[in-house]
Amino acid sequence: MEKGYFPFATILRSPMFRFCFLGSGTSQGVPVIAKDYPPEFLANPKNHRLRPAIYVETEKIAFTVDTPPEFRLQMLREKIKHLDAVLITHAHADHIMGMDDCRRFCDISGDQPLPVYAIQQSMDLLRKIFFYAFREGPHPHGYFVPEPHIVTSEFQLGDLTVRPQLLDHIYITSCGYLFIQNGIKKLAYLTDCKYVPDKVIEDVKGVEVAVLDGLRIKPHPTHMNLEEATAVAERIQAKTTYLTHLTHAYDHDVHQAQISKEHPNLFLAWDGLWIDL
Repeated sequence: MEKGYFPFATILRSPMFRFCFLGSGTSQGVPVIAKDYPPEFLANPKNHRLRPAIYVETEKIAFTVDTPPEFRLQMLREKIKHLDAVLITHAHADHIMGMDDCRRFCDISGDQPLPVYAIQQSMDLLRKIFFYAFREGPHPHGYFVPEPHIVTSEFQLGDLTVRPQLLDHIYITSCGYLFIQNGIKKLAYLTDCKYVPDKVIEDVKGVEVAVLDGLRIKPHPTHMNLEEATAVAERIQAKTTYLTHLTHAYDHDVHQAQISKEHPNLFLAWDGLWIDL
């Protein structure tokens, strides 16, 4: 038997679920404007971080969580040519300002509306910022045409059950998401928060992969730092945890080596990282 060959593989294999870190950086990205960095820092591609988002793909659905300012570049980099929906965590600029680039996916689909999911607070802000798109009436050909969906409770997206997870981002509410496939907790995406409520931790506990806000080493008033994120990861007990929304305080390889000594299942995310589950 050839190595890697398994009879009845198509029958026994699990449904496809994979996702990509489109961006793993903080609101300013890394490197930031007008700052000098050591050459060895810039030489590592994992230290170049676009604004944060993920792309999720199963056999039945493909969507993004957030649309950062570099959304077009992220789509081109990953050669993504299809999008069924957009989920929004919150309406800060680093998470939504690439939304107009979704016009291309509307164009590809024959000017069909693109479903956009967000909690009421975020949707209200999206309607103000993208007022020309979130409106009644016909849209010119090639324009972004959103189909708004207010997230209030668990909902279905293709072959996934999606549970919203409300998070405290101090000045605004951020909505994390738990993705469940065939009853299995696949991914908990919990970014942009200072605290993760106990009920959220209980709901996502034991998930295969958790993605947490881990902004920087030092404390921050509205984001979890490394110590806080690590404490949350220990309570969630995911098989694997990734930290995202990272500032230039992290030199990827240096800090990953330090983290791995005490937390072997905790990793710093990087742009373009694909995770297959």
